[in-house]
Amino acid sequence: MQVMVDARVAALRKRGIALPPPVLVADSWFGDSKLMRHVATTHEGTLLVEGKTTYVFELPDGRQVKGHDLQKPGDWPWRESPQVPGVRYVRLRATSPTYGAVTITIVKEPSVDQYYVICLETAISSPRLIRAWKRRHWIEHCFRTLKHLLATGACQVHSEDAYYGHLVLRLMGCLVLFYTSRVVCQGRLTMEEILFSLKHYWRFVDCEALELTALSQGVDEQAA
Repeated sequence: MQVMVDARVAALRKRGIALPPPVLVADSWFGDSKLMRHVATTHEGTLLVEGKTTYVFELPDGRQVKGHDLQKPGDWPWRESPQVPGVRYVRLRATSPTYGAVTITIVKEPSVDQYYVICLETAISSPRLIRAWKRRHWIEHCFRTLKHLLATGACQVHSEDAYYGHLVLRLMGCLVLFYTSRVVCQGRLTMEEILFSLKHYWRFVDCEALELTALSQGVDEQAA
């Protein structure tokens, strides 16, 4: 993950694209403390991950709470913001034995189980963190669509690392291909149209603007 993030940022800088400090979102299984520190120190960015039930935190008043306590109703100082309509949230400062000083945002929204997200201590507002986190659901929607199109059920690998190593690279390559098509077409393709193309024309894609041949059944393994 560190190599991937570093490479993407470096590639954009080479093209003269100046980015603000990044805010990355990820599932709890990406919540590695070294990765969080790397994003913060190398890119001055923030890695926001979903909290686990087993995490332990110490609040400024000395109380200790577990992640399980943050995922169920409680006597918390709930807030609301027009930036995230319909969503109530709690912002907490805490100390974690794994991460050190962290910012916790507990989120409660209609028809969704209460959850919380954490990042290293930050001045970024909780509504902004929540908006960034909610983009993750769009990413999951795209990931789920691509998993189906790639027929991952037929993938004959014998370990989780091998599965994700091959799958994620192909998913990333496909999404980058279509997103680049959007840029080349100067915004005339919406993200909805990109997903529609992925779903209905997967085997007949021909990106002439990128000088790429069609992604078809005949493509060899190295090209895939």
